[in-house]
Amino acid sequence: MKTTNRRFLLVTSVLACVATAARAENFPFTDGDLVIGVQAVGGTGSAQNVFFNVGSGTALRDNGNQGALGNIGATLATVFGANWYERPDVYFGVIGNLNQNPTSGIGSRTPVNGDPSRTIYVSIAAASPGSGFLIPAGTFSSSALGTAANDISSLEDVFRNDDDNSGVIGGFKAESDGSAILDSTNPNATVAWNNSWSNFNPTPGASFRTFSNIQQNFGKGGSATYVDVQRVLATNTGANPTGVVGGGTYVTTIGISSNGTVTATKSGSGGSAFADWIAQFAAQIPLEADRAPGADPDKDGFTNLQEFAFGGNPAVAGDNGQRYTRTVDATGNSLRDLTLTVEVRAGATFTVSGSAMVAVRDGVSYRIEGTTDLQNFNSPVSEVTPHLGTGSPKTGYEFKTFRLNASSGLTGQGFLRTTVEEG
Repeated sequence: MKTTNRRFLLVTSVLACVATAARAENFPFTDGDLVIGVQAVGGTGSAQNVFFNVGSGTALRDNGNQGALGNIGATLATVFGANWYERPDVYFGVIGNLNQNPTSGIGSRTPVNGDPSRTIYVSIAAASPGSGFLIPAGTFSSSALGTAANDISSLEDVFRNDDDNSGVIGGFKAESDGSAILDSTNPNATVAWNNSWSNFNPTPGASFRTFSNIQQNFGKGGSATYVDVQRVLATNTGANPTGVVGGGTYVTTIGISSNGTVTATKSGSGGSAFADWIAQFAAQIPLEADRAPGADPDKDGFTNLQEFAFGGNPAVAGDNGQRYTRTVDATGNSLRDLTLTVEVRAGATFTVSGSAMVAVRDGVSYRIEGTTDLQNFNSPVSEVTPHLGTGSPKTGYEFKTFRLNASSGLTGQGFLRTTVEEG
């Protein structure tokens, strides 16, 4: 009988362990991965956290423009309500670390993919990709980062398999969209909730024990809400030869769009104004190929480069910037002229090149040409000042007006056209 009982207890124990491990494995996690934590500081969902793994910190360090990482809109709606994106009391942030071991001496470990021990990735609220405040050099000592890493590891224990039967993943449930919910009302969640996102970030914008203001709240409008992720090192050797100890370097921007799409984009990739501009639309244009200069993701006949050059929106068909064609007296000789007013990048200066007007600004080469027969675009064009635009151009743009010189008093036909190319 004792033997039977022992066998029965042993089988029960094995089954329980397998079930628990399988539940954790549905939310894959490896040391060095970065995780989004979402909480409500009141109301619906305040007793739960939502988590989503955005991948390896070193992978994002080396390629911050990974585009869409998944969509957790269904889970956010389940936990925080259908209006989760409009709720200013719902916050999210990103954090992760390799380990809490010292950087040298007893207990130290070999760097992993260039990241030494106590390398921490942490977010900061950002109004737009790349606009967040970087932690100044010298802010944290190695010991302070060790304390932070220990706290982060306690949170990460929630995601790991319960190999020691400690119950730390009680109340932690993976969802089909790749996210997971930690539910404090689960009777087995006491240990896990003590290491929850809400516990480490008890009030809006509060520190993750060591780091301040790592969260961003929704309810701001717009198509997406952002946090910038920065990399903080505890050493000034090896992977950090510049000597920036305890300071942050920008890695990527994690955005959550109004439909729940999670994206990773890096502002300023390649150092071009176009890259900065197109990064703003990553939530609406998740595929990296669709954000190329020659792509046309909204299928309106205007490439991304053309939309960038003339103040358009590459994610909204028909929004190609403001342009006005008018026949007005542009020279004060009482004769009408054919004029074209367009939005161009602010600071663009046009000069005469043959019969055309040309300018180069922010990596774009503009060319304004005229014709009277639609065969040869060699009819001279000139700039009209002040411009004839109405309303206000978009931020970073200005109006420019051009006239077909031959159209002054012209009784026949005349045409103006604009072309752009990378330059």
